[in-house]
Amino acid sequence: MTEKKLPNIYIYNPTCEIAIANGTLSFFPNKTLSKFEKDLDVLPLCFTDSNDVLLVRQMPDNDFLNQISAAGIKLPKFKVLEDALTDDEFVKTDKNSLQAWGWSPRIHHILKPFKTSCSSEYLAQPNAYWKDEHRDLYGRETALKVLKTFLNNHPDDIYIDQSQIARVCTNIQEIEVLIEEWKQLVIKAPLSSSGRGLQVLRYSHLNDSITQWINGTLEAQDYLTVEALLDKKYDFSLQYHCDGKGKLSYMGPGFFLTSSNGQYEGNILGGMPEYFKAYLSDAQMDELSNGIKSAMEESDLATNYCGYLGIDCLLFEDKSGKMRIQPCVEINLRYNMGTLALILDEYLAPNTSGAFKMIFKPKSTFDEFHKEMEKKHPFKMKDGKWLKGYLPLVSPYQNKNFGAYILLENTEE
Repeated sequence: MTEKKLPNIYIYNPTCEIAIANGTLSFFPNKTLSKFEKDLDVLPLCFTDSNDVLLVRQMPDNDFLNQISAAGIKLPKFKVLEDALTDDEFVKTDKNSLQAWGWSPRIHHILKPFKTSCSSEYLAQPNAYWKDEHRDLYGRETALKVLKTFLNNHPDDIYIDQSQIARVCTNIQEIEVLIEEWKQLVIKAPLSSSGRGLQVLRYSHLNDSITQWINGTLEAQDYLTVEALLDKKYDFSLQYHCDGKGKLSYMGPGFFLTSSNGQYEGNILGGMPEYFKAYLSDAQMDELSNGIKSAMEESDLATNYCGYLGIDCLLFEDKSGKMRIQPCVEINLRYNMGTLALILDEYLAPNTSGAFKMIFKPKSTFDEFHKEMEKKHPFKMKDGKWLKGYLPLVSPYQNKNFGAYILLENTEE
C-alpha cells in the first residue's frame, strides 16, 4: 500500500526582508505592502501539488480557479490563514513542511502553531526555527563575501574589477570618501529587495533627504553598502536550491525586466533572449553558474539555509566600452520571481516566449486591466501546452490593485 504523501503548507510573504530588518514578532507591513501580499497571495500555487495547502488572506474565486485549472496548473487546497490558525484539527494534522515565500522572525511566529505537526526531517533543517545569526545571512555583506570569493577564483576581465565592488560603510564620512573616488554611486540598505532600500547618487553630493535616509538606515541596520554606479545594460539572475547541508543545485538562469530605478517589473519567459546571447555564451553561463555555486558552498549560507534562492547579476559596459558581468549583486534567500519563471517555462509550447509581469493599478483595478487584455490577447493552448495570449496568475475578479499575469507569443503562429 502506498504511504500517503504529507502536505506542504505554503504562504506568500514577500515582505520578509523588511520584517527581518524590523526584527520584531509584531511587525506588520504598511497599507500598500499589506495589499500587495493579499492581492498576490495565490502566486505560490505554481509550486504546489494537489495534496498541498496554500494559506491565503482571502479565498480565491471559482472563476479564476477554473481558468487556472483549465490551463493545466494543479490546484492545491486553499485555507484562509486566520481560519487555519484557529482550526484545531488542521493545526494537529500531520504535515511535511512549512514553505514560506521567505523566512523572518515574524513569519516563524505566525506559523509556529503548525510546527509541532511537521515532519522530523523538516524540523531538522537549519532554518526551521529563526536564530539571531540568520539575520546576517540575509544582509548584503553575505552577497559581498560570495562575490569576493568568486572574483578571487576567477581573475578574468570579463567580470567586474574588484576596485568597483561594494564597500561596507558605517558613517557618512566613509560614504563621502567614496563619492570623491567614484563620483556616481549606489547606496544600499543591508536588508532590502526588488530595487527598494537604495539611493542612486548621480550628482556627487548628498542632499538633505538622502542624508536623512542614510542616518535612519544606519540607526536601524548598522551599516550600508556603497558601490560604484555602473552603466547597466541588462539584468539577469541565477537560481539555486540549497539543501542546508552544504550543497547547492543549479536550477537555471532568469532574465528580468526592471524599471529605470531598478525595481522589478517582470521576468522573460522562454529561455535566454536573443540579445543576451551576444554577451553570454553557454560556456560563460556554465562558468558563472558553477563558480557562484562553489563560492556559496564555501560560505556560511550553505549550512544555515535550506530552500530556493536567487542571485541577481547584471551586464554593464565599462568606460572602455567593453561589456562585463557583475556576477553577484545581491542574494535573495527565498522563493523569488526568477524561480517562478523557471516553473512557468515548463508549461510553454515549442517556439513560445513572452513575459511574466506584475502590475500596480492604484487608481483602477486589475479587474479592468484583465477585461482589456483578455479581449486583445485571447489565451490559446496546443497539445496541453501554453501557446500564446494572456493568462492571469491571480484572480482578476476581486477588486485587486496589484496583479500578476503572463503574456505569450509563438513564432510559428
